[in-house]
Amino acid sequence: MLLLRHKDALENIKNHFRNAGVGYDLHFKLLNAKDFNVPQDRKRVFFIGFRSDLKVNFKFPIGFKKQISLKDAIGDLTENVLVAKNGKGANNGNCVIPNHEYMAGGFSSMFMSRNRVRSWDEVSFTIQAGARHAPLHTQAPKMKFIEQNKREFVQGQEELYRRLSVRECARIQTFPDNFIFYYDNISAGYKMIGNAVPVNLAYNLAKEIKQSLSSILFDKKQKSAAKLEKTTY
Repeated sequence: MLLLRHKDALENIKNHFRNAGVGYDLHFKLLNAKDFNVPQDRKRVFFIGFRSDLKVNFKFPIGFKKQISLKDAIGDLTENVLVAKNGKGANNGNCVIPNHEYMAGGFSSMFMSRNRVRSWDEVSFTIQAGARHAPLHTQAPKMKFIEQNKREFVQGQEELYRRLSVRECARIQTFPDNFIFYYDNISAGYKMIGNAVPVNLAYNLAKEIKQSLSSILFDKKQKSAAKLEKTTY
């Protein structure tokens, strides 16, 4: 979105904010979820608008130096995982850990064109909305390079290559374990999670928005108090 070839589209977005109602000041920035306590590489451009008359001096959160690894995020979920019924059906109440089930089935040539396995000490690849594009579990060795746009599973260890479960994807998106996803087709579970903004990233953005608005409210109260005091004397 921030590349030069999208300049016209970006300018169009800016104009929509400027011309909407009373007009809005637009702030935008590319953020990577891994910098905000999310164990995942996930780059997204965020647009935040404030009414122009509020004159908000908003600054995006800086992020944290320490990153959360896959080991920290899903290391305790190596047991009790179930394969989806008939490859894609929900196991309903049979999961010991809610939503700890994964889609079975083959992998497309596009999927096999890249390594889809990250190590325990790394962050995850982006959690996408499509079940068939879910990253592979960290238990497997990284895929073997054959030639450009072609990789394969390490021979003799094929059974280790499975997609991350719905619950593992939810953990990587930083949903709490008590947040249960309901679906009949497991694809819907992956879709709900992959389309979401990572919880911890959303929280840190919301904190900065709240702080910016609170500062304005505080300034207004201070000015009102000073004005009242002046008129009293």
